[in-house]
Order: sequence, then structure tokens, then C-alpha cells
Amino acid sequence: MSWFSSLLTPSVSTVIVTIASGILYVWWPERSNKPAALRRSIPAPRETLLPHLSAGEIVTLPYPPDLLPGGRNVETLYGVMRVYEWGPKDGMKVLLIHGDTTPAPVLGPIASQLVDRGCRVMVFDLWGRGYSDTPLGVPYDSRLFTTQIFFALASSSLSWTGAATGGFSMIGFSLGGGVTMSFAAHFPYLVNSIVLLAPAGVLRYMPKDYKRFSFRYPSLVPSNFLRLAVGKALGVTISKETGTANAIAEVDRNRPQEESKTFIAGKDTLDIPGIVQWQFDYHKGFCHSFANTIYYGPIMNQESDWVKACDIIKGESSSPESLVRGSKIWNSKILIMFGDADDVVVAKDVMKELDQLLGGPEHVTCGTVPGGHGFPVPSCDEVVEHICRFWHI
Repeated sequence: MSWFSSLLTPSVSTVIVTIASGILYVWWPERSNKPAALRRSIPAPRETLLPHLSAGEIVTLPYPPDLLPGGRNVETLYGVMRVYEWGPKDGMKVLLIHGDTTPAPVLGPIASQLVDRGCRVMVFDLWGRGYSDTPLGVPYDSRLFTTQIFFALASSSLSWTGAATGGFSMIGFSLGGGVTMSFAAHFPYLVNSIVLLAPAGVLRYMPKDYKRFSFRYPSLVPSNFLRLAVGKALGVTISKETGTANAIAEVDRNRPQEESKTFIAGKDTLDIPGIVQWQFDYHKGFCHSFANTIYYGPIMNQESDWVKACDIIKGESSSPESLVRGSKIWNSKILIMFGDADDVVVAKDVMKELDQLLGGPEHVTCGTVPGGHGFPVPSCDEVVEHICRFWHI
């Protein structure tokens, strides 16, 4: 017996195990032995911030919960999610899915203009963004986001999936483009048409700051280090003062206050940098969701789902299912748009992949508008014009 093993008496072993358990508890809080009911999700600012603010203070936030019409909180097995739905009840149904960084309001100007064209729109905060909670213990992959889509659809008073309603069309921006293609690959019979705005999914490389160890192995990184990495990647101000008192002080500086009301932020009034900063400061689960999505999400190397979706769009799917062959995206065309100065999702790189997947231009219409990766807000007018021409509305 070695000298080391002779030291491992029962009492010493107990001390070692206790210390190690304590370290693991702090290092990986989401894997601790807290009751499942307490660790199922990290609550959004809806629960941690809004109850401490007055109606007048809430309306001065960069993202008040009534920024978009038709808002509702939806209880699910993964936590509470925020959904917005408005427009004519008998209008063409359109589901919009935002990207990894910005919550639902980034697609508000596009959704609003589509409503003006007679559409019924739905947009929601993806898990860990905006006013949606952060589920714990699950990978942020296509399965999680597809499930969230069904939660949103099922929460509507209208039927979005029944045969009588004719299904719905999808607009996916950035990460939302990858989510859209994965959804269409597995549920094509629910989808009428696909519009992709600077879509992730088949990217070959990520921005430099996204290649950090923190994003490759998020579960191995302490939360404070992860927050620093996410903050640097997003270019936000990293401050330790993110409590309720600081939030109240911030809205005090933004007076005069207004009465709480529902309104639609247009492209000229929507403060996207302010929303991203507010989300980083006050959504306690955002950094976890963001890093987890970078690691697991439908951003890179999603060829299997894209091949499946593109085969359906080409009308060449080997699936014998009549639902697939009878879907409206069978042997159809998709619209894809890029910002001419986007260095995150570069048009020529994505179109090279799509040319191979779709076999040429017959099944895709490509458009370019002014702007970088955030073009859906400043160039929303041009984006909507492209979409309306594509849909003939």
C-alpha cells in the first residue's frame, strides 16, 4: 500500500469529497443538486426586474414588455416565454424568428409593415432573450427551439397548424434562419413559404471573439468569466452594477415618464444597442443561453437539416410521406436576403452553399440591401418590399 493511499482514511476522504463537492457546486451551479423545481430555469427580467419598477419607469426601458402589440406570457415545461401576435385574424399567417443576440423587437418593424399589408404575425423571444426564461440542463439546439415554436403556436387563440388554416410562412433572421430551415426540414407540411435574412446554419467560420474557449466549452467556464467573454463578443459595456437599484436609477435619468401603453417601435425609434445592453445587464440567464447557443445551436455545420429542407424545396425528397410531397414548399422557391456590408453572414459564402444544395438559382431568389448584419431594422422598408414582391401581396 502506497504512502498516499495510507493517508486516505475515512475522515480524510470525507473532507476531500466535501471540499470537491463545494467547488463543483460553485463552479457548475446549473449542475448542482438543488431541487429540479428550483433549477429548471433562470427567470427573465419579467420576474426579476419589472415587479420593482413603476409603470412609468417600465415604459422608459429600452425594451418595455409592451413594445410590440398582442403580448402574452406563455407557461411551458422549460419556463415562461414571451410571445407577440397581432394583425387581421384572417390574414396570411407569418412567424418571425430573431437571432442569437437581439430579442423579438428587432423584427418588430418588419412585422408591423407586414400587418399593414394584411398579414397576421407572430414573433417571440427565444429562450434566454428578452422576457423569456433561460432553461437549464438542456442543449440550445434545433430541438429546443423547434419545441419553443410549437409552444408559441399552441398559445394562440387561432389555429396556426390546422389544415383549414393553410399553415404559415416563416421569416428567420441570423440564428432564426437556421432554426427556420431545421423546422422546415422536419415539418414541411406546416410551412407555406420561407424567407431567410442573413441566415446562420451553414456558416464555415465564426467571428474571432466567438472562437474563445468560453464558447467552445461553456459548461467548464465560471459564470463571471463567461459574462466577460459574452460582453466582449457583443461589444457591450461590462458593469457590475446590474441590480434593481441601478435599473431604477437608469430610468430616473431617462425621464420624463409616460403612461404605460402598447406601441410599435419603428426603425427610427428602436434602440437596438440599448436593448442588447439592457438584456446583457438585466437578464441573468442571457449569457448562459448565448454561449450555449453558440456551442449547440443551428449556426454552423447544419448540413443534414439543410440538405433535407433543400431536397423538399427542389421537389427531390426521397420521403414517401404524402404530407411532405403535398406541402406548399415542395418544389418551390425561397427568398434569401443579405446586407451588403455584412461581415458576419457573408452573401457569397452562403450562396455558394445554397447553389450546391439547391442545384442553382431555380429555387432561390436572392436580394441585397444596404447595411451590416443588423440590416433588418435600418433597411426594413427595402426588406419588406422584397418580401411582398416574393409573396405577391
